[in-house]
Amino acid sequence: MRIEWTAEAAAELTDILSYIAAQDPSAAALVAERVMVAETRIQQFPMAGRHDTETDTYDRFIPKTRIVLTYAIRDETIWMIATWHTSRDPRTKPVRS
Repeated sequence: MRIEWTAEAAAELTDILSYIAAQDPSAAALVAERVMVAETRIQQFPMAGRHDTETDTYDRFIPKTRIVLTYAIRDETIWMIATWHTSRDPRTKPVRS
């Protein structure tokens, strides 16, 4: 399976990493590396995330961060559809589609 990122999910990840980098560039690099590792694990085990049967999407928490990736499996593609930092107001979490 291949992974594709929606523009919204990629932009949100970029915003999160930029915010962290403004405080500590090395921490941002570490978080970016953890996202890449999580992406590889999702590709290897796509159904290991927390499944929402209503929307047929999955949430995967990135270890040692407060970031959640929401993705959907469609045919042979894993679509990253949302990136969310858990320090934010829960009402701002992107709606799954």
